[in-house]
Parts: sequence; structure tokens; C-alpha cells
Amino acid sequence: MSSADKNPIVSSKAENQKPPMTTHSNSMDKVNSTVLKTLIEGIPLLTNDNYSLWRICVVNLLDLVGLKEHIVGDSKEELPSEENKLLKSIIVAKLDSLVQTNIINSDNTNSAKLIWKSITAFFASTQSSNKARVFKSFL
Repeated sequence: MSSADKNPIVSSKAENQKPPMTTHSNSMDKVNSTVLKTLIEGIPLLTNDNYSLWRICVVNLLDLVGLKEHIVGDSKEELPSEENKLLKSIIVAKLDSLVQTNIINSDNTNSAKLIWKSITAFFASTQSSNKARVFKSFL
């Protein structure tokens, strides 16, 4: 046996030194799936009576996944397609059927941000605190 057989030399050629594979990850991938699942399950269905609670839960979810400014804020930046699909699915799944018929229409059905704006507009005008303020203005 020659000395070359006893001590094999590890090749340091470029083709043998591949960098670790990196994949594109969206902001939702950064959150532990168990935490995300628990948080989504904890969001109640939006009814005509629980908008304030529902909004807090959804805003917390958006904040956790780093998309709060895209949906709630004044960001003009487009929401990436995959995040838009996932968020609109979550939001629509958390709407009571009666609320959904008042919110979802052909103009907003494909946009999580437009659905959010429709929900906000609908409930801002129907909240009891808003009704009390409007009623007081007539006194």
C-alpha cells in the first residue's frame, strides 16, 4: 500500500465545495407553525357583535408575521402573492356567513388589504360607540 492510499487527500476543487442551500422564505415561514396554528384557531368568527375583539386578534396575527403595515397601515407596497392568498383565506375563514355576505364582493375578493378595508368601513359605521357619537350629535 502506498502512502497516498493511507492518507487520502480531500479535494478542494470548487465543484466539491457547494454552499449550503438557501430557500426564499416569506415572513410567515419565520413563525413556528404550531404558534401560528394556535393563534389562528384562537381568532373568533367575526360577527356583528365582536368586531373589537376580532380586530385585536387579527392585528396581533398580522403583527406576528410581519404584515401588519401591509394590511392595517398606509403601506403602498403590494402584498406578495403567496402572503395575500394566505391572509385573505384566513380572514375570510374567520368571518361569520352573515358578515361575509356584507363584506366580500367582486371588487375585493382577491385582495386581503381590500377585504380588510371593507371590514373596517363596515364596522366603523356600526360600532355602538360610533352610534352613540352620532346619536349625541343630534341632541
